[in-house]
Amino acid sequence: MKFAKLIRRNLFRNKLRSLLTLVLMAAIFFFVATLLSILENFEAASNSGEGQNRLSVQSAISLANPLPLSHEAKIATVPGIVDTAKLQWLGAYYKEPKNFFANFAVDHEKMEKVWDDYKVPKDQMDAFKADRRGAIVGPELVKRYGWKIGDRVVLIGTIFPWNPEVTIRGIYHHKIDTSSFFLHFDYFHEATVEMTGSMVGTFWVRVQDPKDMAAISQKIDDMFKNSDYPTETFTEKEFQHQFMAMIGNIKLLFSVVALCSIFMVILLAALTMSMAARERVTEIAVLKAIGFTSGTILTLMLVEFVTLAFLSGALGTLGAKLIYKMVNMTEITQGFLVNFGVNAKTAITCLAGAVIVGFLAGGLPALRSARLSVVDGLRKVW
Repeated sequence: MKFAKLIRRNLFRNKLRSLLTLVLMAAIFFFVATLLSILENFEAASNSGEGQNRLSVQSAISLANPLPLSHEAKIATVPGIVDTAKLQWLGAYYKEPKNFFANFAVDHEKMEKVWDDYKVPKDQMDAFKADRRGAIVGPELVKRYGWKIGDRVVLIGTIFPWNPEVTIRGIYHHKIDTSSFFLHFDYFHEATVEMTGSMVGTFWVRVQDPKDMAAISQKIDDMFKNSDYPTETFTEKEFQHQFMAMIGNIKLLFSVVALCSIFMVILLAALTMSMAARERVTEIAVLKAIGFTSGTILTLMLVEFVTLAFLSGALGTLGAKLIYKMVNMTEITQGFLVNFGVNAKTAITCLAGAVIVGFLAGGLPALRSARLSVVDGLRKVW
């Protein structure tokens, strides 16, 4: 581009102002990239059950209300069900409360069949099944705490006054969930039956044909409709959406904050670009006097302003991407954000937004400069 040198010089003619604008706009885009990444993370968590032919059976009253273990045998009689498994949320932590992560008591004999998307090497799964006090953990927990297979781990109970002592027997692999902790349901039940009775938080059901999931859900709920412990059955995706809804409409809040941040960056860019255009009134008049057309002036200034906005967006987005690669947000948020980072979709959105900001903020100053007459420009009239 033959005017590249001119654009570059004008872009950084006032180095301090350009640097401060660049840094401030980059900081805002860093914030926007973070918010959008959080929203993407929520969406991934909500959709983690998509495509799985599993159903979650919970109490119709509340997820916090347990169900009797006797429900499982009745659920298993519904045609179309491959298998059922018990799952109990423990809510324990490791050593101190800040070391919190998702931990469950699981029906170990049925884990492979019901949760077949959790991949565990056969020898490790066999060792887990054979050890009543065995555990299977996610790779992120292994990395965070320096655990290895064979390590003895003690969790501190919160919901249940019981501190499970387990040995890590395997490390699972899952495309989304990387920081969960599973131990034997039998071990949990044996230790807490006097406190909790023969109860469990949820049953999980694997269905033979996904097309029958709605009908099977209805049959299960109808079976216990008039019992002391009525149920409500969800697909796994619906269950995840329900779980995310428990934190309130935080997605709407983050979306509004992101839009406000974009509005702020537009105002900041518009102020800087108006000042830059005002300073060049005489120069623009001279350029017109020597043959530059209004269209050329408009194009040069728009390219300059869009370039400034794009550089700011790239700096902020790239900074967010690098920082969240180095910082373990799963640990910081205690498992609230799993596999957190700035993905390609978010980065492209931020960069596209930066270009739009450049056009919106720089459009009016560039247009007014392009319309400036030579006489008015030489008189320094704006």
